[in-house]
Amino acid sequence: MIKIENVRLYTGQEYFPNGCAVTDGAFVRYAGDSKGCPDAPGARAIDGKGGLMMPGFYNAHCHAAMTLERGVGSDLNLMDWLHQIFPIEDRLNAEHVYNGTRLAILEMLRRGTVAFADMYFFMDEVARAAVETGIRANICRGCTSMEGLDSTRDLYRAHEGAGDGLVKVYAGLHSEYLTTPEVAAYALQVAKELNTGIHVHVSETKSETDGCIERHGVTPVKYFDQIGLFERPTIAAHLVHVTDEDIQILARRGVYMAHNPASNLKLASGVARVSEMLDKGVRVALGTDGPSSNNVLDMLSDMRLASLLQKGVFGDPRLLPARQALTMATRTGAEALGYRDCGLIEAGLRADMILLDGHAENMLPGPDPLADAVYSAQGLNVTLTMVNGRMLYQDGKFLTLDEDEVKRKALESAKALRVL
Repeated sequence: MIKIENVRLYTGQEYFPNGCAVTDGAFVRYAGDSKGCPDAPGARAIDGKGGLMMPGFYNAHCHAAMTLERGVGSDLNLMDWLHQIFPIEDRLNAEHVYNGTRLAILEMLRRGTVAFADMYFFMDEVARAAVETGIRANICRGCTSMEGLDSTRDLYRAHEGAGDGLVKVYAGLHSEYLTTPEVAAYALQVAKELNTGIHVHVSETKSETDGCIERHGVTPVKYFDQIGLFERPTIAAHLVHVTDEDIQILARRGVYMAHNPASNLKLASGVARVSEMLDKGVRVALGTDGPSSNNVLDMLSDMRLASLLQKGVFGDPRLLPARQALTMATRTGAEALGYRDCGLIEAGLRADMILLDGHAENMLPGPDPLADAVYSAQGLNVTLTMVNGRMLYQDGKFLTLDEDEVKRKALESAKALRVL
């Protein structure tokens, strides 16, 4: 049992300037005003030192092991960038993915991420790294063929629910442009068979959207809808180039958009109509994308960028306000990844919580802590990251990872891949 006092607490729904939270194993027992905080005999007591306690971040779209390719292919558009990346990925093996994923987890835990949706290769190693370190991971292989999708069955049997529910397994479909209608339909079949969701890239670039219209006569959103893909819970990454009809489809089907503002800008893919999509009922979560196309796994920086982009590009400072941005990065992200009992600090839900340093120079004087969390905070302001009631990072120390070993092994893999 852990009792955290002397915090400004944002539960994801309510704000308590004098807050307290108590965890009992993996779950929150109490979260609210300190005056109502129950006695917790034998609990480990933590002084929050006036920091902001809030739900942790759920990264809705990532390619974690691409930490090993960070810095490769800078200042290129998506397709030219991919031509730099593909030869490196051809040299990947399981050990490389394990080492790169642990480096990503190190980076994410230090910056308050409690879960990530990962699409890559050698996904057994991603699951292994997640369970060993205690972070949540929704994993899928980025499939381009029926044979690849067949491997999802073994992945699901081996890892679904591992680590007291830390790991979830989705069917992964890379995109429309690297697959066929038959492969997309097979992804739906596999997802139905396993009673799981689907993770897919959709409408990331204008050329992708235009190409789909040339190939199939419809946009990627309508193409996947006609195949029936959205019958299953779906994480649709990017959705930059969408039509009004696409937005209606996404809202009606309950698709979760994984918005990746930094990656979309770096690759010059464009700016998504996020505020409009939210207004029309689309469920929008937040992702970093891979650390080669971002280049950081820092949800705080992406949350700030997401909000500022909507205000600046669409000319209205009221767009994507702080609380809405926080919801995207927390509760909606948890739902997108399939963690229905997460994303809020509320009695009976899983204890996935972080603490921001309230005395950091960039967080002072602090009249509006929620606005500060979005517009002022930086990833390195995180002082505590807890997942499933277990502290994984506190005050600069990793409690489930050897930082030096993780970095050393990642550098060895980067050299083996000829990145260095």
